[in-house]
Amino acid sequence: MIQPTESCPSAATTLFDLPDYQVISVIHDRDAGIRVVTVASDFPAACPSCAVLASRVHSRRIQRVRDILVAGHVRHMWAKRWLFCEETLCARKTFSESTPQVPRFARSTARLKETLKDAVIDSGRAASEVATAFGVSWWLVNTVVVAAAAALPSVDLLAPARLGIERAPLPFRAVV
Repeated sequence: MIQPTESCPSAATTLFDLPDYQVISVIHDRDAGIRVVTVASDFPAACPSCAVLASRVHSRRIQRVRDILVAGHVRHMWAKRWLFCEETLCARKTFSESTPQVPRFARSTARLKETLKDAVIDSGRAASEVATAFGVSWWLVNTVVVAAAAALPSVDLLAPARLGIERAPLPFRAVV
């Protein structure tokens, strides 16, 4: 029988659907109506100062990360690694890992921010309505929308391709 040589993610990891993360544990609190999902990153960690890959773990700290709703309210906890920098000439001795989904100093995943931005800009919903629907603060939604607006090009630098004048429709007259 042929067996795949790559690692097979667990069912919980597949349902969680966050690249480069693996579900460690799931705790269901029926009284509070929430599930606590603890994840760990499989992403290779490099020192932000010298870009040398680290292999020695200094410690692990649990960080709460806001993410999109997955079948109800889920509290995501990340077992974030603090690593030693292997480069002797580097001034930074330890650093915390970061991933493309949760960059340095971030408390929300990139996919949550993208979903919030799409909900406000593409759907035309109010920021307070989106915040309530996703269970996040209005401040987070506002920060995401302001960052999206800042990324737009300046209006002064845009050149129109065509100019047109729309003509008002003629009033309808009945022919007798």
